[in-house]
Amino acid sequence: MLEIRRPVFVVGENPGLTLYTPGTDDVVAVASYWHCVASPWGIGHVLVLWLDPAITAAPAAVGQGGIWTDNFDLARGLVESLVQHFNEFQGIPLTPLAYRAAPCQHSFDGNRYRVVCQAAGIQITLVWGKILDRKQVVWPRFPAGSAAYDLTTTICPCEEAQIAIDGVALAGQVRLAQTAEGTTASSAFLAFAETWIGPLAPDQTEANE
Repeated sequence: MLEIRRPVFVVGENPGLTLYTPGTDDVVAVASYWHCVASPWGIGHVLVLWLDPAITAAPAAVGQGGIWTDNFDLARGLVESLVQHFNEFQGIPLTPLAYRAAPCQHSFDGNRYRVVCQAAGIQITLVWGKILDRKQVVWPRFPAGSAAYDLTTTICPCEEAQIAIDGVALAGQVRLAQTAEGTTASSAFLAFAETWIGPLAPDQTEANE
């Protein structure tokens, strides 16, 4: 049965990755990249990157990371409405990250996704590779603070991923795990055809509790 949903909030691609110090639970870096083709703030590209300064030896110009974008309104809107509520960013201080003007480009050949952001003499490169699976994820009422959204996206967990600053790769690795259904989950993933519907009206069941 055909179903039409509104309001469309955000549409685009949103790959993410978390790198760990090999053999530990220590997070080296967390990244969320957006290629947005529809939103209340227009279209554009956003890279949200957090680095653990105690582990990574990033250049001083990068420090603890940053938010690189060609649309500042879009970047702020995504961070405040969605990114800060993602599981991988819980406990991660996003407020101190500086917003930086930067052209970001990405390419995808069917198995390898590459992002390059260039600004103020610094080049940030992210690469995802070796897709392990392709699955549609439907998440009704995704919790985003006081708001909720219906989310649909196609997730492609990846066996490999890397973050490099000025050509020097961070010393971190992707974490893989087996799911209950026997497939492989990864801390690095691609996300295509991602659509956020909302914000939704309060759930009547929750409202009556």
